[in-house]
Amino acid sequence: MDSVSNEGLPDEYQWFSDQIAGHHPSVIKNGKREIGLLKIPGSREILKPKQDASRGEKEVAIYKLLSSSSSSCPSSDLRNGKPEDVEMLRKLTANFYGIRRLFVDDEDREFLVLEDVTSDYRRPAILDLKMGQVTSDPLAKADKVEKERIKYPPQAVMGCRILGYRIHRDNNKVEIRDKEWGKSFDETTIQDGLCEFFSARDNELKEVLEKALIELETIKHFFETQTSFQFFASSLLFVYEGDVTLPINLKIIMIDFSHAFFSNGNRDEGYLFGIQNLEGFLQDMLKIC
Repeated sequence: MDSVSNEGLPDEYQWFSDQIAGHHPSVIKNGKREIGLLKIPGSREILKPKQDASRGEKEVAIYKLLSSSSSSCPSSDLRNGKPEDVEMLRKLTANFYGIRRLFVDDEDREFLVLEDVTSDYRRPAILDLKMGQVTSDPLAKADKVEKERIKYPPQAVMGCRILGYRIHRDNNKVEIRDKEWGKSFDETTIQDGLCEFFSARDNELKEVLEKALIELETIKHFFETQTSFQFFASSLLFVYEGDVTLPINLKIIMIDFSHAFFSNGNRDEGYLFGIQNLEGFLQDMLKIC
């Protein structure tokens, strides 16, 4: 994102260069550029634009619930989440530091202030996977449901999709793959795409995969046991250290909660299905590496 002008941003801010998916300021719609993630260089925070209407309110409600000392969330049905489910989810997400208003591109806008989970890495390798068999939420109209279905039919088969990755390599070289590249894979080839990402450390694919499976087991346990939430169009963000002189330090963080709903005591089977398939893909890769 280094090629996108910072004009129109507050003086100390820049576009977050390691953004993978989501709204991107290089995209122009109706004569205006999209607003992406912001960052003050050197800080340990990123700013995510609050989405319009109910989508933005849902995401804020989730983060307020998780950052609260109690399990209450008076403005949302998410307040019904079980305390043990809320506590487990809190450990799987980035820290939330509140809402900040900024004047960007001549408009007053609200941003969620979140922990930058990449800030501890010298050469972060970052992957975004959209999870779940269905990416349209229960309130979506029929045309939206159909639009999401035909966008990437393998999503229903695998329960996951590669949205892209960024790998920082030697000599400040950055390798980038986008969501269109991710759409080129299906259930028979997705391991090829995953292998590209998990191979950022020379000759250490096995070790990276082992650490990914350990972290994924924690998230799978959450979805096997929790009956408070359902997530649509939500993602898992994988981050590990690409510098071979440093520990791998692989993390998996749950992100994107603008379509989060109270589940009325049911498991999120679509998300769990995706995790189970992803686990199988990684296990098969581990057998042959």
